[in-house]
Amino acid sequence: MPGSKYCVTRQWSLPRDQVQTIDDFFEGRHKAGHVRESISPHSSPTFCVKKSTGDWRIVHAFNKLTDATIPAQMLIPRKDMVLDTMSGSVIYSAIDLSDGF
Repeated sequence: MPGSKYCVTRQWSLPRDQVQTIDDFFEGRHKAGHVRESISPHSSPTFCVKKSTGDWRIVHAFNKLTDATIPAQMLIPRKDMVLDTMSGSVIYSAIDLSDGF
């Protein structure tokens, strides 16, 4: 972010099963072309939380980055306003938000 200090939080130690889960997740995403090696000067710890199904949910601790972010000056548009602005358009785009991305 222009004008802000770098937000760097070192990764803390994780149990081996969490490290394996994170490595497997990002290896699969990298092979699929969904992620690449980061070139960002910012870094945040990653860890896992157990889901009720027994699987792991990957979580990123963006606390420092969130604190450095300038709040939006405009409100998020309402659904009816978005639909009105889309009327008459020919091309639409959608982002797949699978796994929280």
